[in-house]
Amino acid sequence: MEENIITFDKYSKEALMKIMNKGVDSQGFIVEGSNPSERVLTKDGEEIKLEEFAGVRKGSEVFIKNDINSILELAEIFE
Repeated sequence: MEENIITFDKYSKEALMKIMNKGVDSQGFIVEGSNPSERVLTKDGEEIKLEEFAGVRKGSEVFIKNDINSILELAEIFE
């Protein structure tokens, strides 16, 4: 079975945030580039730190955390 895994280091995550017009606040949370006081949310309504960032679901701006529950939920979508 072929695995498609992409990992991002801190600098790559920061570059990706710039491409997506997002930023990171002083506490490490991902924020809207046009409104830095507005933190982005996961599908479950949780704020997400850059260090927790695992990806963004295709066709949306649903941010995915790198915890096991978020990853398993994402995997179920692709079954």
